[in-house]
Order: sequence, then structure tokens, then C-alpha cells
Amino acid sequence: MVASVESGAGGGFASVPELLGRERERAVLQGLIDGARGGVSAALVVCGEAGIGKTALAGSLDTTGVRVLRAVGVQSESDFPYAGLHQLLGDLRADQLPEPQRIALETALGLRSAPPPSPFLVGLAVLGVLADEGPLFCLVDDAQWLDEASRRVLTFAARRLASEGIAFVFVTRSAGADFEGLPRLELGGLAEPEARALLGRAPSETDPRVLDRFLVEAAGNPLALRELPRALRYTDPAGGATPLTARIEQSLLSQLQPLPEPAHQLLLLAAADPTGDPDLLRRAMRSAGLGPEVADAVEQAGALTIGSGVWFRHPLVRSAVYGAASAADRRRAHAVLAGALDDDPDQRAWHRGQAATEPDEEIAAELTASAGRARGRGGAAAAAALLERAAALSPEPAGRVRRRLAAAQSRLDSGAPQRASLLLTGDFPTERDAAVADRLRAQVAYQTSRDSSVAYDLLAAARRLTGPEPELARTTYHEAMFTAVFASGLPSSDARQRRAEVGRAVLDAISEDSAHPVDMLVRGQALVGAGDRAAALPVLRRAVAGLLDGPHDLIAPQWLGCDCTAAIDLWDLQSFRTLADRQVTAARAGGLLLSLPVALSFAGSAALAEGRLADATALADEIDLINDLTGHPFPRHIRLLTAAWRGDAEATRRHAEEIRTGAVARGDGSVLSIAHFAEAIVANGLGRYGEAVSAGSAELPHIREVSYSSRILGELVEAAVRVGDRDLATRALAELTDLTEAVGGDWALGSLAAARALTSADGEGHHREAIERFGRAGMTVYEGRARLSYGEWLRRNRRRVDAREQLRAAHQRLTEQGATAFAARAGLELAATGETARSRKAAVDDELTVQELNVARLARDGLSNREVATRLFISVRTVEHHLRGVFQKTGIRSRTELAEALEDRFPG
Repeated sequence: MVASVESGAGGGFASVPELLGRERERAVLQGLIDGARGGVSAALVVCGEAGIGKTALAGSLDTTGVRVLRAVGVQSESDFPYAGLHQLLGDLRADQLPEPQRIALETALGLRSAPPPSPFLVGLAVLGVLADEGPLFCLVDDAQWLDEASRRVLTFAARRLASEGIAFVFVTRSAGADFEGLPRLELGGLAEPEARALLGRAPSETDPRVLDRFLVEAAGNPLALRELPRALRYTDPAGGATPLTARIEQSLLSQLQPLPEPAHQLLLLAAADPTGDPDLLRRAMRSAGLGPEVADAVEQAGALTIGSGVWFRHPLVRSAVYGAASAADRRRAHAVLAGALDDDPDQRAWHRGQAATEPDEEIAAELTASAGRARGRGGAAAAAALLERAAALSPEPAGRVRRRLAAAQSRLDSGAPQRASLLLTGDFPTERDAAVADRLRAQVAYQTSRDSSVAYDLLAAARRLTGPEPELARTTYHEAMFTAVFASGLPSSDARQRRAEVGRAVLDAISEDSAHPVDMLVRGQALVGAGDRAAALPVLRRAVAGLLDGPHDLIAPQWLGCDCTAAIDLWDLQSFRTLADRQVTAARAGGLLLSLPVALSFAGSAALAEGRLADATALADEIDLINDLTGHPFPRHIRLLTAAWRGDAEATRRHAEEIRTGAVARGDGSVLSIAHFAEAIVANGLGRYGEAVSAGSAELPHIREVSYSSRILGELVEAAVRVGDRDLATRALAELTDLTEAVGGDWALGSLAAARALTSADGEGHHREAIERFGRAGMTVYEGRARLSYGEWLRRNRRRVDAREQLRAAHQRLTEQGATAFAARAGLELAATGETARSRKAAVDDELTVQELNVARLARDGLSNREVATRLFISVRTVEHHLRGVFQKTGIRSRTELAEALEDRFPG
């Protein structure tokens, strides 16, 4: 690829026609450039039909003192992953990036071999590279033709701009959903006075009546107003019913008609090459016997410029030249270009594929190999396009089917399930291929509808794959089990029956002797689904131990969190936190932004179990940030649970309603359990015990199915005791006893002791045991609640001095961690003993924005500016900007003082 990197010393890209009637739009764009000079960043999507003047508008700006980076999307280039990114970055260096980002970017650009990079990690690397080069004007023209990988990372970078001095403009015919979240500037047709002025430049002999008709037909389109009159000598003045864009293309082509045949050959070669590489074009010219005088002719005609890149006068010239050529001429042009390529096997394979007329295994094999390299660079969509062409050129039916299935898998992986579905029609003659197709159809159905009944389809596919593809069969059994697990807890007997049936099939299929941790994890979940929790526990223990001892990538990204679910089933808080932190670290390092929210959610749950509400809030902020970046909202579990622990009833209600609606739509019953859990917590904190009873009772039918359901039993016991429902309290305690005694450990037995303390006539020993176990486990808020409960018991037993000690400690711990509702309860109880609780002083975080507070927290924790930037998906310059804001607002002068200021509200 060849980059267009231009300095802004001359004020604009090149000579452009005088603009009429675009003063407002030009002022908006010029404001972006002026802002970049002053260190302010902004992004804009300029939309409008072909010929409306988007490119001319961008080219009219004064870019003095601003470096200009430019890329142009080409329709055929969409088969090359990161082609547009390669154009834009050119020779910019990535030496100063953190190693994971540098490796990701170099892999994406084909400069090194490494596992496929996350597009979001590449996007963060792009942001880092651009931030070091400001002030910049990054212009992406014809952005609707960007390859998917480039579009994703460049949009990511544009959304994260803040204080780098970068003006980012995407010029596109229709923004659609591709640039969601970025501001838009719509270009419409010129007003009649400006349109008439532009049309008035037509040849003087043009009939005025024809000009009036052109004025109506052009609808203010500047290119049409310029080109339609020029075409009169070549085209039918009546115009007929030909669409406007086609008539403009005819006009552009008509002006090229006087050129000699060799010039037309050169134009077609340039149009057939999406890379704009002048060296490739010159080699192709020599191969076709075209001398430099031919290039001179097309440049003098104003159709083409050959310099640091190859640029057509207007994007429509390229499409017009290519579209007007015969199929045979296009194939010959691609063949010439393929012959001129000796150092790029991927481009060579693509051109050979375009030149082929008959099935050819050699070309199909080259395209397949190219698809593999595209996958290695993170270009799943490009790999799919190459595989589809390879399938079409495969002479043997078996090869054709295999490549079509591989293309469908790539389409699915690229987030295009509907396009994958189109490739799964027709016959698949072998048992293996038919089973693979069924598996892919089930995955398509799950992606598009989240229908958990596809677990049955996955199960059927797994059985058929057992003979021909045993490893793929095992993976498919895993998929079937986990699909059924995530549907557990739905208010439907179908989900419960499905999990049990799938579980029994998995137990039959996966060997009991297998020592693979994921096999054991699946077997353990299958045993839970089959109702045999006693047999499941030792299997799950071995699975968790194996996962802790094994490599970090044993769990596939799409099933991230299944290991944490097993740790929750075991009430193993240390393993839960370790596994969650490990998954967060791996997902962050790999830039897996579609998997990272899952890992962050489990890490947030671990933080909440330990009472680290501030850490949970920061993780919830990160989840929200990723939701905004990816456009694939992940349920806000941690935001909901944090609101509940903080005693915010309105936020809890709002978030619970939001995730409950999404859970039913997705068929994710585990989320319903989280909603009930949160509602029980906030109700108990606020003393609304009847509401807590309702929330806890709703989970009783699922206590043995869903991990979170068992945690609600402690809330239900407390609420039932408070409302005087001894039968319900006894039932909940019996369930909790059965679930916790079998697993042991401080988390489980501390919860059991706390529940027994509430239901026993003389519960002092249970109170003390709960406090001791929760304290040893580092579960600060639970320890605070246990002290609150003990203090309440002591006060009722007229032991005021002892009660004050427990209630004072409870109030301190609950206040420090932000569990304000429970802290308020402790304060009221303490007041009843005759002592007043101290309120905390105003904290520094009250003065800061959310982003400033996130930066401050991470800086407090010792992260460097570059590490903070990586964590928050922003540039280092933006981190520096936010830290300056923190210091200015608070009067803090150093990170040491910052740590001290934040420690009062957010203990590390």
C-alpha cells in the first residue's frame, strides 16, 4: 500500500474548483482544523450523495501548519484487511507504543507474524501513533468503501479523541451504522442561485431550455451541474431515464473518449488496482507495453495523477472506467497486474482470482492461503471474501464445499451471521460437512436470536461430528452445555429441562476419565444441570485447580467466565478473584473488547464480594466505556449490584428493569437471578424487608441451578426473620445449609453462620464465627453487616457497651466502602445506644468528572500515564490533560498527595 502523506504548508491538497454556497459547511470543517492547531481533537462524518462536493469541500480547507494524512476507500479494496489503515498511516512509526499495541499494529499491517490482533487493540495503537504526530488532519475519502477492519479501528480511534490535536474527517455517501457515535455533517444540493451560477459556466451555445432541465435534474449536485453540459456533444440531450450518477459517469467517460487506446488501457489498469501503488502501476505498464508517454497523456487530460500515489480526478472516474470496460478487458487488466506482482502473494492471488474464467485449483489454493493470512491479521471479513472466491474457482466438489464452510465460519466470526447463513444453503454431501453446516447454522441462530433452544441443535451436530472430527465434536458439546447453562433461571420449565437433557448427553459423551480442565468444567456443569450437585463439586474443584495451574487461554473467548461460574458454585472467593483478574488481564492485553466486559463483570462481582465497591465502580465505568465503543451493550450487572450495595433504590430499580428486559430477550436466566439478588440487597439495606422477601422468594425455584441464586439465600433468611416469617426463614436456611456445608470455606460457612445467628435463640457464637470468617476472607462489607447484626443482637440483649463496639466498627467499615444504606442502619443502631456516628468529610472525588476520577484512581494505584491510557482506551496526551484538571481542581501537586486524598473515600 502507498500512503498519501502531505504537509499542510500550501493550504489544501491541490487546486480545487471554487466552492459556491458552502460557507457554513466550510466554517464547520475549518473549525476542526483550527482546533487541531490549538491541541483540541474532534471527529466528523461528512455525508452526501456522489458528486455533492464532499471531497472538494475537504480540499478547500486551510491546513497551514497541520500535517495532512489521507486515505481513499476503494470498493474492491474491501477484500484486503487494513488496506485503508495502511494508506492512512504510511511511514508513521509505532516504536514508542506499548509492546502489545505495537505487535497488534504491526501484525495488522503485515509487518510481523503473530496471533490475530484485536481490532480494538489495533485501534488503540492507531490512536497512540496519531497522538504523537499532532497537529493532524486525517481525511478518509470514500469511507463507505473502507475495508471492514480499517473502518472499525479508525472509527474506534476517532471516538477516543480528546486533547491530541487531531481533526478526523470521514467523507462518505451514507454514514449508516458504520460511523455510529460520531457527529455528522449532511451535504445537500446547492441553493438555486449558486446552482444557476455553476451551471452558467456551461458552453455558451447550450440551449437555455436544456440548461433549465439540467438545473432540475441535477437537484443542486455540483458535479452534475458541471458535467452534464459537457456531455451534450457525446450524449442524448434528452437524457432519458438514466439515473443521475450514471449520467455523471457517462459525462466523465465522454471526456476521455478522445484519448488513444493505450491511454484507456492505462486507466483500466489503474482502476483495477485498489492499492494506488505507483510502482506496481509502472511495472504493469511495462508488462503491457505502455510507455511513459501514455502516462503523460492521461495526466494532461486531468483524469489521473501518478506521484506518491495514484489518484483519479474524482472517485466516480475510477468506477466509471472499470464499469464501462468489458469483462474480458477487466480480466486482462487483472492478469497484467498479477504478473507485475512478485513481492505480495495476497494481492497476486486476488488479481489472479479476478482474472480467472474457469475453475482452477492452483488459484483457489492461493486464495485459500491468502485467506489464512488475512485471518492471521484479524481480517475475518476479508478472509471470507477470499474463501468465497476460492470456492467458486474450486474444480472439485469436496474442495468447493470445504471452502464455502470456511467462508461461512469467517462471516460468522466477523459479525455477519446473515451473510454466513447464505453460504449454508444447498447440499453438503458428506456426513462431516453436513454436521459442520448444522453447527454453523445453530451458531448463526444463537447470534441472531439468542435462542437457547439451539443447544439441542449443537448437541445433534456434536454427535454427528464425533466420528469424523472428534476435537470439533468436543468443542461443540462444550458449546451446547454452556448455551443451556446461560438460559438457566428463566421463568420457564423448558430452560430447566433443556439444561438437564443437554447435561445428560454431555455426561455420556465426554469421558469421565478426561483430565482436561475444560472437559471437567463441562462435566461439572452437566452434573449440576442433572441435579447431582454432590457429584458435581469434586469435578468442579478439579476443573478449577486445573484452570489455575494451566495456561491462561484454556477458556475460549466466547465462553469466558465459565471458569468463574465454577468458582462461585464452589464458594471459592480466592480462586474466583484470581480467575477473574487473570481473564481481565488477558482480555485487556489481547484487546478482546467483546470478551472483556464478561471478564470485568466477574472481576466486579469478586470486588463486591470482598466489599471493594470503589473498585467495582471503576470496573462498571470500564464496561460502560466498552459498551459505547463496540455498540454491543453488555448487561450492566456490576452497575446494578453496586447501586444496590450503595443503597440507591432508584438506580437499582432502573438498572434491574433494564437488564431484566434484555435477559428475557436473550434467554439469559442468570441475569434475572442477579436482578433479584440486587433487589434483595438494597431492600435489606433500606429496611424494606417485605420487598427483600419478594425478591428472594422469586429465586427459590432456581437455587440449585444458577450460581447467584445461592447467594440470595442469606438475604432471604434476614428478610424473612425481620417480617416474622419463620417458615420461610427455616426453608431458606435449610437450602443454604445444604449448599454450603458440602463446600466449606470461609465464604460459604461465614454466610451460613450469619444466617444461623439470625434464626437461633442464642446466636452469639454464630455471630462471632461469621465476623471471624468474613474478616479472614477479606469480605469487608459482609464483615460490617455481620458486626451490624451482632450489634443489633447485643443491644436487644441490653449489652450497650458491647453493642457500641460492634456497631462503631460496622459503621466505620460500611461507610469506608460506600455501603451507605447499611451504614445508615448501623448509625441508627449506634444512636440508640447513646453514641453518635461520625460522618465522613467531603471527598476529593466530589469535585471531579467521571473520567478525571477514573484517571486519578489509576494514577493513585501507581499506573504510569501510558498504562492509564491503555486501561481507559484514551491517548497519553488525554491522560495528561485529565491529570492537569485533577491537580487544578483539587490543589493537589503530586501523585503522592493524590493517593492520600483518594484514600479517605477509596481505600486501595
